[in-house]
Amino acid sequence: MRMIFSIKIWVTFSLLVVVVFFPGCLFVKAPEKKVDIQNQALSPQPEIEMSDELVRTRAGDMIALLPKNWVFLDTKSETSSDIFAVAVNMDYTMSAVFSSVPDAESHREQLEKEGLLGLARVSFQKHLRKTGGHATLIGTYQIAELGVRRFGLYDFSSAVGGVRSRCAVFTSSTGNHYQFALVPLAVNGNPAPSDVEQQSTFRSILATIQY
Repeated sequence: MRMIFSIKIWVTFSLLVVVVFFPGCLFVKAPEKKVDIQNQALSPQPEIEMSDELVRTRAGDMIALLPKNWVFLDTKSETSSDIFAVAVNMDYTMSAVFSSVPDAESHREQLEKEGLLGLARVSFQKHLRKTGGHATLIGTYQIAELGVRRFGLYDFSSAVGGVRSRCAVFTSSTGNHYQFALVPLAVNGNPAPSDVEQQSTFRSILATIQY
């Protein structure tokens, strides 16, 4: 029991270091040239079994479910107040990070012009100031639709270790802007999940997001 508790503390600390002090591991440099946008169709149903563990924003304008056997980490000591929920799988090989995008309101004109693409760029710019651009966008931006819900999607690789993460940005019905990122972890020696498993997990959590 003491060992499990210690692992949780270590994972929480490690994840906070990645998110707060090395945000380049989570966010990518906005490309200087125009990037193609692709539309992506998503299944409205999760591809894996989900739990009844509920992610909820402080404003109550967004909820999501976690996969079965995932657990929340304590975020009370978060240095970044933007992060409101962090969860990991039982093997500590994947984490889900939910955060707000508070800088978006100061870029209203850009959001009105570019929509979700503009929101993704704002997210990039915020973390670009903290990292010096030490990350790379993988592929292109994508716009995904699930009924009336729309998301801006992108994959990115951190400069440290080349970890590939997946991110979705969206705007709630009350006008608040949020971000969900699925980030691989290397904590206790377990092999990283396959790319197929990571994609399935990302899409499944995304399918449960309601706003």
